[in-house]
Amino acid sequence: MQKDETIPSDLLIEPLQLKHLSMLKTENNSKYLGVFQILLCKKWFSSLESNLTNLIPTRNSKCIVAVERNNIIAYILATPINRRGTCWSISEPYFIGESISYSRYNLLQNLLRKVLYESNINTQSFLISINTNDNQNLSVIRQSGFQPLRIINYWKKKESIKYQKVETKDNYIWEKLTEENSQQIWRIEQARESINFRSIFDRQWQDIYEKRNILTGVIKSKENNVIAGLIPSICPKYEYTLELIRGLAWDERLNQSIPQRINNIKIGKNKCYIETTSEDKKLIEILSRSNWEITEERVLLGRSVWKRQNEYKLKSLETELINSLVGNLQQQPELPSTIQIGKNK
Repeated sequence: MQKDETIPSDLLIEPLQLKHLSMLKTENNSKYLGVFQILLCKKWFSSLESNLTNLIPTRNSKCIVAVERNNIIAYILATPINRRGTCWSISEPYFIGESISYSRYNLLQNLLRKVLYESNINTQSFLISINTNDNQNLSVIRQSGFQPLRIINYWKKKESIKYQKVETKDNYIWEKLTEENSQQIWRIEQARESINFRSIFDRQWQDIYEKRNILTGVIKSKENNVIAGLIPSICPKYEYTLELIRGLAWDERLNQSIPQRINNIKIGKNKCYIETTSEDKKLIEILSRSNWEITEERVLLGRSVWKRQNEYKLKSLETELINSLVGNLQQQPELPSTIQIGKNK
């Protein structure tokens, strides 16, 4: 629904505050009360971190809400991806009510504008992930300056497949993430990404190590070389989302080691999802024949303020250099002529 100028609307886009909790007492929205209480606590910690950025890294999310006539109708989350806070991920919008006067398109426009320009998030880059079929939200996101970086496939184990411990034949070693192997898998990750992508999400090996969980780890050969790994997702949609990555050169041992590893994952009550890039046909083939199925395809988009700032600085420096050279040439004294002009006899 497009905005109707005849209907008065009091739309506020603002950071989550304590006063907003009283707007969730209605039966339809009461289930969000606990979520917003947690988000509010994270906001307070985030405010503390903002004042101590030189002492402790920024880790907590910021929540921006859309309020119309004392009702929360939508919200969006911004979360730091790395420990230095140079890149933040933005969630897709969560709609918990219907606006009287604004379409969801307009709401997302306003929410993104608030996060990007008015939220006091001191960062250089942003990432956002959205379903490839969500044309409306994709349109808003592209208009906000985001560029597509890659297509991600989300995989989950087929429901009929039960957990079963598979014994290996010592043809590979599975290790939980350590400081040493986190550096090794980070180098593999860096080698496969473009310079543009690396400059946007700016992840270091410490970021991989600090976000490890019981399911993350690396696959090592008997020669003690890391050949693949399950690491924390850059921009996860689900709580247990792992990114499956490998080296640039295909190692035939992965045909056996990857299925053994992913089918040994004991998921329990929480479902585990594995991410792969849509271009990696080798991993797609392995997961398909290992009883995993694609549940969703998403596009990862990025927006880099750092790149634009540096392009501007480079152009300014280039202009300054040219002006300086031209000025120096103009200020040079006139050179004596080497041509002898004969005198009239």
